[in-house]
Amino acid sequence: MKRILLTTAIALAAATGMWAMSPRQAQKWVKSGEWSQGWTVMPDKSVNKVEFAEQFSKNREVWEAAFKFLATNDLATLPLGTHQIIEGRCWASVSEYEPAEESDANIEEHRRFIDLQYTMSGNEKMGLASNTTVSREYNPKSDMGMHTSPNIKYYRAAADRFFLFFPSDRHQPSVRDRGTAPEKSRKVVLKIEYAAK
Repeated sequence: MKRILLTTAIALAAATGMWAMSPRQAQKWVKSGEWSQGWTVMPDKSVNKVEFAEQFSKNREVWEAAFKFLATNDLATLPLGTHQIIEGRCWASVSEYEPAEESDANIEEHRRFIDLQYTMSGNEKMGLASNTTVSREYNPKSDMGMHTSPNIKYYRAAADRFFLFFPSDRHQPSVRDRGTAPEKSRKVVLKIEYAAK
């Protein structure tokens, strides 16, 4: 019953444009797993849970398709390259690479698509930057802008968690975890359509 009430509250808030979910309510919603389509990996502690719940509610069809893709594919053996989920609205890219050093990794911004990044294997971390300076202006065609920052907080990218980077998140993905030997990473990145506020 509580889950039904929480889901109803999310839907009403999104439909009326009066988003009022508290961080505590969003945390409960995330913990409930009703969004997961059976995928057992949870969001990293760095993920903005309120934004996640709001975007899920506004664009439920796309998010459900994204998580269904993650839940029903063997990500360890999925071929490298791009996999369409919903044409023009959601797709997955599977890659293998050696993570970059902190000083060499880009700080990115995206405005049209949310990044869901999941590292299946490798020694890497993800950074969230604050007080950024634009180093390359945002390009709408590539949905990419670049930044620099002296203030980056890092989070370990392990196989038990995924990251969500929203348009407000200046993020530095695919960074080699300091003090670890170079090791190839295997990652899936989903691009998920951003629903404007």
